[in-house]
Amino acid sequence: MKTKFLFLLVVPILMIACSGKKYVIVPKGVYEDFKLSEYKTFGFYDVKGPENPGPYFETNIKEIQDAITAKMQERGLQFDPNNPDLQINLGISVQEKVQTRTTNPYTDPFMYTGQRNYTWSVREVPVNTYQEGSLTMHLVDNREDEAVWIGTIDRALPKKQKNMEETIQSAVDLLFLKINN
Repeated sequence: MKTKFLFLLVVPILMIACSGKKYVIVPKGVYEDFKLSEYKTFGFYDVKGPENPGPYFETNIKEIQDAITAKMQERGLQFDPNNPDLQINLGISVQEKVQTRTTNPYTDPFMYTGQRNYTWSVREVPVNTYQEGSLTMHLVDNREDEAVWIGTIDRALPKKQKNMEETIQSAVDLLFLKINN
């Protein structure tokens, strides 16, 4: 009876602990005293892109800045491009990634090696390629010229540009959940 009770107690805890992926990375213990409400205005640093930007680079940057502007205004800050209290520096990278799966004997055949010998081994097999985008947002106190909050989010990017706005909005929403008012 004790074993069943222990099992029923431990399994849900393990499921909860293993289920959640950390989407937004903010260094622990560094920015806990940061309060966005201490600032009145914000602006953006110029974004410098790659030498050969993709066809939607400028559009995506504008969508990211628009989403951030909306979130800042929701929290009471006003956009000031000339002399803001808080400057926002964006770091953006996109990488090609390969999705893999592990072989198993039920779906992957044994290999014939000759003379009635077969072999099978566990290996990683590529199944798909995708792009992963990383957005790092630095909030910089303009008077002190010092970063007061830094957060990073990594996301798989949609293959179609028409879905990019929703992905950007979701990423910005998750970043702002980590910022103290």
